[in-house]
Amino acid sequence: MKANCESTRDHSRLNRRSFVAQGGGAILAGVSGGFSSFPFEAGQRAAIPARAPNIISCSLIFRHPACDPYDRENRHGFNHAPSVTMLSDGRLLAAWFSAPFEASVQQVILASSSLDGGVSWTPAEVLQDFPRLSDFDPAFIADGRRTWFFFSAGRWIRWPFLRDEKNQVGVNSYRTYSRYSDDSGRTWSAPQVAGSKMFCRSNGIRLSTGELLLPVYFDVGDSASVLKSSDGGATWSVRGRVTTPERKEADEPSIAELNSGRIMMVLRTGDGHLWRSISRDKGDTWLTPEKTGLAAVNSSHNLFRLQDGRLLLTHNPSPSHRTPLTMRVSDDDGRTWGEPLTLAEVPIPGPDEEVWNRQVSYPSVSQLRDGTVIVVWTKIFLSDAEQYGDIHSARIRV
Repeated sequence: MKANCESTRDHSRLNRRSFVAQGGGAILAGVSGGFSSFPFEAGQRAAIPARAPNIISCSLIFRHPACDPYDRENRHGFNHAPSVTMLSDGRLLAAWFSAPFEASVQQVILASSSLDGGVSWTPAEVLQDFPRLSDFDPAFIADGRRTWFFFSAGRWIRWPFLRDEKNQVGVNSYRTYSRYSDDSGRTWSAPQVAGSKMFCRSNGIRLSTGELLLPVYFDVGDSASVLKSSDGGATWSVRGRVTTPERKEADEPSIAELNSGRIMMVLRTGDGHLWRSISRDKGDTWLTPEKTGLAAVNSSHNLFRLQDGRLLLTHNPSPSHRTPLTMRVSDDDGRTWGEPLTLAEVPIPGPDEEVWNRQVSYPSVSQLRDGTVIVVWTKIFLSDAEQYGDIHSARIRV
């Protein structure tokens, strides 16, 4: 189903008031037709594919204020990797990383909230900023009245030089941190290290039995795993390792609990297909991952369980391009998937264009109390002279 989501509202102002101090601050109040098989167990099939979702409304959360990555005044031109969650008071909170270019040591995490189900969004504020480091990839876990906020921070750029480059630059420098709010994002706890030499990206989940799981990955594609807490977030530990055969990458996992109580993980890989793994023991161990019948580019995908138990998959169904961005539904724990809804798409650059990359990618999903869902994503434009990203959202009836 084609239904490109064009922005109808622009709520992209930037409020430069930071609230990164401990306890401080607040966020104020391409495939169409048919379905693809996603095998689960031999002999099990859904008789009827799920119908496609449809778009209710669209909004622009944040528009880039600058686009020259070499401009010394450019602080928030490149915006990427958004995540969204519903806070305990019913508001939506979206967060993403923002910089003049990806991995700049000026990179921060911005956030914006919505009081009206994603129709409009507050001016963006700085949610997280470690000086002289790159703050990356926010992720959330909705845990009753508590909202967990995770992010990764470290440094890829070796200049200016550092005394201990081995440990202060590259994978060794990265930590994944946790913060939490018990008042719907008005105040946040101080950052605490949840894991080292690892990265987060997609939202985590609270299991039906109460445990908390955050999907993570290591060494930029080496393997995927989860951080698990069985004590309400007091402690976190790595559980299981997921590595694809011949190490075809296992990046940026996304997870959902199935109706059976098992957990499904989908993986970003580089072979043009979506891969998945299953855990039968609440994330402690994982089955050897397998390739699905779904085409997927080397990018971040999103798996989400709806309140009624159905699954949503939002991803780029192309083996080579981060466009279009689609959403589809499964009524049978991911054995089969319904017809996709196209959320957004952009032209693929030609060989003679100055622009060498356009994409609509990195989706994140949350569900509202009325059953509709909010999906956020980034729209990116790259050339040698201009580089920028904007954060978009849509409200979807499923």
